[in-house]
Amino acid sequence: MEDSVGPTGAPGSLERLCTVSLRACQLMNPLASAIYSSLQSSTGSGMKMEKRDNSAFTIADGLVQRLLTEALFSNVSFRDIVGEEDDGDRADASGGGWYRVQGLTVPEELRPLLDKARGDVEALATEHLSSKTDKYNRLTVFIDPIDGTREFASGRGEQCSVCIGFANEHGKAVAGVVYRPLSQPKPTWVAGAKSESYAACEFGEGTSDAREDKRGLLTTNGSISPFVDSLMEELQCERVKAGGAGNKIMILLESSLARDGIDGSLLYIQDRGVSRWDSCAAEACLESFGGALMKLTPFVEAGDAKDSSECYTYLASKSNLDFIRGMANLTKYNRASAEAQELNQRVFDAAQVKPYSNLNGMVAFGKEWNTCEGRAQIVESIRRAAAKNPPSFD
Repeated sequence: MEDSVGPTGAPGSLERLCTVSLRACQLMNPLASAIYSSLQSSTGSGMKMEKRDNSAFTIADGLVQRLLTEALFSNVSFRDIVGEEDDGDRADASGGGWYRVQGLTVPEELRPLLDKARGDVEALATEHLSSKTDKYNRLTVFIDPIDGTREFASGRGEQCSVCIGFANEHGKAVAGVVYRPLSQPKPTWVAGAKSESYAACEFGEGTSDAREDKRGLLTTNGSISPFVDSLMEELQCERVKAGGAGNKIMILLESSLARDGIDGSLLYIQDRGVSRWDSCAAEACLESFGGALMKLTPFVEAGDAKDSSECYTYLASKSNLDFIRGMANLTKYNRASAEAQELNQRVFDAAQVKPYSNLNGMVAFGKEWNTCEGRAQIVESIRRAAAKNPPSFD
């Protein structure tokens, strides 16, 4: 059974925000777990669908986001809240209230769990998140309710996570929670806010690592680009497959905390895009434990390791705040309109891409790499790999 995490930190602090969010994840977990179990049975087909960009969606995505935005955060004066499912997390126009999610109906047997989760999360917010405080009015919240939805819908739930990140008025990730609800034997999580020296985690019993002192590069479960293939050669890394950006960051961090040096450590470097709601919480959590998550583009272009530190901008916006003209390729995942311009072409107009697509790749590492020598080694390896096979930035 999962150990209950009680809210800590002073009212108005980032630690309080993180621990309340973490507790909300725990309160929602019986519902998320029940949806996951139903999806693996013959009765679960009516609880999932494909979105317009061919990415997966389940009722868990819609319900978790709505529980966070309407039950947990509705009375908090944030600057903005941005969620992956913002196009459809509210009740259907045709009615149905909380029991309809983007045209999908919540089964009767799951409704008591939904009602309980909603009541419990609302009570948590009432007790621990004051509607009177103005401490959070400069923060933007980025939510991925189920990071790794395709894994969630296909029986690989241990690779999924709930990601809740908080960014300041400058768009810098400053706090976050990554929660894996379906880890075995119990959920695992990480939370942190570097500015308050708050860093906490629960990795359970850990996982066996057969790599010993061999470095690993975390990648998607699917195909990888020629650049990533070349990078593994340059870094002398083994490929470590995993689903979900939040899950990869937790695997990386667990490995980092178990080691003093770079031998046997993990890196997460990719030239294919995720989104701001995938990386905001991950960036804040990694930084709280001494690591870093940054754009790939400066590493490719850097004169030295000191020039490579550039992070994504986490602010609500109608256009992509980190767009670089002619850098990224247009794909079905990052295109702004389904009535697409021709795919797999370089993008020269920010209006062509989604505002929250991470178009500049990603470099993530733990504390053991976050030194002048470690960063220099990463920069040199990336530049050599890019000379063989340029990053695709798609």
